[in-house]
Amino acid sequence: MQDKKRTLTTKSWVKIFISIFVCLVVLMAVMVAVIDPFFHYHKPLGAFYYTLDNERYQNDGITRYFDYNALITGTSMTQNFKASQAQELWNRDFIKVCYAGGMFKEINDNIELALETHDVDVVVRSLDGSYLLVDKDAERDDLGTYPEYLYDSNVFNDVNYLLNSTVIGGYCLPMLFKLGLGNTGGITSFDEYSNWMGQATLGAASVLGDKTSFEAPDDLITSLTDEEIQTLTDTVKQNITDTAQAHPDTQFYYFFPPYSAAYWGGSWEKGTMLKEMECYRLAASLILPYENIHLFAFDDMTDMTCNLDNYRDVSHYSGDISDMILEMMAADENRLKLDTYNEYYDEVEQFYKNYDFNELIPEE
Repeated sequence: MQDKKRTLTTKSWVKIFISIFVCLVVLMAVMVAVIDPFFHYHKPLGAFYYTLDNERYQNDGITRYFDYNALITGTSMTQNFKASQAQELWNRDFIKVCYAGGMFKEINDNIELALETHDVDVVVRSLDGSYLLVDKDAERDDLGTYPEYLYDSNVFNDVNYLLNSTVIGGYCLPMLFKLGLGNTGGITSFDEYSNWMGQATLGAASVLGDKTSFEAPDDLITSLTDEEIQTLTDTVKQNITDTAQAHPDTQFYYFFPPYSAAYWGGSWEKGTMLKEMECYRLAASLILPYENIHLFAFDDMTDMTCNLDNYRDVSHYSGDISDMILEMMAADENRLKLDTYNEYYDEVEQFYKNYDFNELIPEE
């Protein structure tokens, strides 16, 4: 009889433990769904303060649920752009959803989502020249685990979000704690979101590292292969022009980021500088016929590109340059035109063909 009672007591405790565990699991899942720090179900709740700090986990939700009619997107070349500045320049309500290292397809997929869910008047986006010869469907596989469960409509794999220890411990509980302390609600501004200028070190030492000279190449490749032409054409069509053609009422402000002279020095050393210029020419010829795409380039501003104090590395420029790019695009300055883009790249090409890249090396 005693053993039977002990068995019943043990079973009761097991049931109680399981019940408590299930209740806690459900409570955690409900907490995540209600607070929703990655905006998988809804836009921010006014009571909580939402920290924006994870592009690939938060951008999809921002794009779906926030209120806006214009957006800034692209790679890290747009991370220092300020939504507040864009709002003043274009008189639109902007969000900023950048994808550091993002390929053309990833960025354009997000633009398509924005166009499907909102009436978008203006899109500002970088078109990284270094990715022009990448396959149209290419995606980065070196940026950690990609949160597919936040992008699809499969409710069953939402468990990866609702019971995610990082989401619970790193986001929801701190947000509840701050709420309990009486902190006011809000959200990281789109000026600050993904902006890296506060941690940047600019100048020749950062850009060049231990490089002591630029060596002349044995040969310069001057043209693209038929396969490369097809790859670039497919990439531009799928991820740039098809979207613009399907949305004629949206104005797309696209630009080729102004890489530093040190970038072109490295390209010259490898013998690919003229080939890369050819990529820009071909891309421009494919994009410019579309009247709602405003395409800009700034490589002719050589006082800027040859001054390494403007750069964090060979390609990433300062916040001041970011501000300038927005201002110039809004003012329609340095816009490429179908009848003059070849002359533009002739000028840039001639400058760098004759430039002494070793002038970039600081004197000891």
